[in-house]
Amino acid sequence: MICSTARYFHHAFFRINHTIFASRILYFSVRSRATSNQPRFRLETTNTYLFVWNPNKWNWTTLEESIAQLAETGRVIEKWSCQSHRTIRPGDRAFLARVGVHPKGIIGSGIVTTLPFLSRHWSGEDKDIYRVTIQFDVLLNAGREPILTKDILEIGELASQNWTPQSSGISIRPEFVDELEAVWFDFLTTQKIRHNPFTPTDIEEQSIYTEGTPTQVTLTKYERNPFARKACIAHYGLSCSICALNFEQTYGEIGKNFIHVHHLTQIAKVGKQYSVNPIKDLRPVCPNCHAMIHKRKEPFSIEEIKEKINGNLNLTVV
Repeated sequence: MICSTARYFHHAFFRINHTIFASRILYFSVRSRATSNQPRFRLETTNTYLFVWNPNKWNWTTLEESIAQLAETGRVIEKWSCQSHRTIRPGDRAFLARVGVHPKGIIGSGIVTTLPFLSRHWSGEDKDIYRVTIQFDVLLNAGREPILTKDILEIGELASQNWTPQSSGISIRPEFVDELEAVWFDFLTTQKIRHNPFTPTDIEEQSIYTEGTPTQVTLTKYERNPFARKACIAHYGLSCSICALNFEQTYGEIGKNFIHVHHLTQIAKVGKQYSVNPIKDLRPVCPNCHAMIHKRKEPFSIEEIKEKINGNLNLTVV
């Protein structure tokens, strides 16, 4: 089944970029490995929601300004109407789809940063609707760059999800989230979009809502990408690559599935054509070791931090 589906994916994705197929196979590999003899990793307790924008109903006059702000600062905040106001929470994943006009498809992604709140309807009508604020990490303008089109989203298992709903802020079925993240990651790392979140910039690190809590941590764009993170942890596990700390074993249920992911290569040192390999380029590390890695401008290597720990232990014993 996987082989036939992969061939189907190949034909559909070839017109976009043949490298997407290879990364899609990585998704299947991660999924197969996690469902064979090991428990499948569900790395977050957050949910994923699909928000929509219909240009026929609302003219987003500030879209280019928002994209420019995102390119300059690494983030932009927008309010969006939300049907699932009873279940959506801060830290949930958000995707934004363009509907109503061609091309239709996903044009953005980010993280929900507030609980739902009542606000005046976007049309100006004298009524209130539920909204949330979304911190976008990607925004695309379909008139000026490629987007992840609806025909690609309607291939394989993803075809069972409605990608052009009438309502905004609907839940994306949990069984499709991993594949969606894989396809989106592939798209962003292979396509010629103006402000690619994985193209090296002067802003190497930014704070972002993470782990479903209001706590902000500093992570690179690769380290916080859900697909890259999941692929890394599915391969290496949830123990720190340096000190071997496993949060679930140490703290019990509250530590389940918690770990940072460290990007081995400094973003500023790689070329613009660089594409991350989650297994080759990422490692799970605990927050303490991660902080020590970045204690200097030129980050320490994993081996260097290990040596410092071992050297300090030897001094303590003496």
